[in-house]
Amino acid sequence: QSQVTSFTINNVYCSNNIVYFDIYNNGNIPININNSQIIFTDNNGNSISINGSNIICNNGNIIPTGSNSLCYIENYFCYYSYTDYIKSTNFVYNGISYNYNIPNNNNFNVVPFHPYFFQPTNLTISSSNSQGYLAQLPQCTITNNPYGGHTGTFGIFDCIAINYNAISAVVWFYEPSNGQGTLLALLSGQYPNGQPNGFVPWLYIGTNDNLYAGEAWIGMEVSTPISTGWHMAVIEEWAASTSGPYYVVLYLDGQYIGQSSTNRLPFLFGSVGNSPYDDIGTGLTGGWPYGNGGWFFFNGTIAYVALYNIVLNQTQVQQLYQAGFPNTLFSNNLVISYILDPTYYNNNSYYFIPYYVNTQLMSQMGINNYNAISITPNGNVGPIPSSQFVYEPNPPLS
Repeated sequence: QSQVTSFTINNVYCSNNIVYFDIYNNGNIPININNSQIIFTDNNGNSISINGSNIICNNGNIIPTGSNSLCYIENYFCYYSYTDYIKSTNFVYNGISYNYNIPNNNNFNVVPFHPYFFQPTNLTISSSNSQGYLAQLPQCTITNNPYGGHTGTFGIFDCIAINYNAISAVVWFYEPSNGQGTLLALLSGQYPNGQPNGFVPWLYIGTNDNLYAGEAWIGMEVSTPISTGWHMAVIEEWAASTSGPYYVVLYLDGQYIGQSSTNRLPFLFGSVGNSPYDDIGTGLTGGWPYGNGGWFFFNGTIAYVALYNIVLNQTQVQQLYQAGFPNTLFSNNLVISYILDPTYYNNNSYYFIPYYVNTQLMSQMGINNYNAISITPNGNVGPIPSSQFVYEPNPPLS
């Protein structure tokens, strides 16, 4: 009897950032997954090829004849995307290929995973907006604000705070020599379209080498000196009740820095208007201590942002610092996290992409588009120029 290699691939999907697929061996010889190749092609024609050594099957990597197996791909992670997404999967083994088209209602993308870090190519990058980047985060609609604030369209920081009474934002970033600029911001209008009426540089590094967290306009702010190197900052803001008081806490590198409070309604909870634009990487600083008086792009590297719908305690913050990034600790309360991706298909562009999405929590807020929109300092929507970074795997965290 001649040997026949034949198989079908079905049900390719993304779950918890892992790609799964079913394979059925309908030939008369076993299939050795380790010698296979799977090729993903996205809606722009870009492809990424993964060899079988990265595939693990539940019944072992030798698939017997007449057998079905559920497999997953390691060393790569997937995320839901509505702009760049996989259209087809081509599985190749022993010269035979099988093509599977991804359904239109299952839009996900695939990128390599490894613990990476970044270094700015120029540690004294100017803060004159000639370099820098921002990422606009998803929005929700608030129809009823229990804190007595405004309703309407809000950015995700506000969405989490208003819906769950609290938010903790974790940010990993590289602070260059003389580093300064906004890490996280709340805005009623988006760069570069003039000056918004309402704005809060929620977490920023001032021109005096201090890290600031909170809302200085209502006297609720914490600050601390910061040095050159990699850091993890955590800003937490919450309401004790729908009538206040309100609190902000800052941690740096796992250590508690301080707390501030107010009885006045913060901008995060919709005080003087809604803030549809919650940004990573820039904010407006007119009137804020040690800002630049205008749009204040961070001149270092923001590599990872994770948003939680609770007030993390000090033990949890220390665990997050020890784990590094990326991670999925405390995933029951991790709403979404974003990572600056240095391994996009063409290797010449960088985007903030979702690393982890808690679809249940996002759905509760009415958010089904998880993408971050990258905007460069010249106002263009699109990739972050790769000239700003050099890839450096696993440097010391200092």
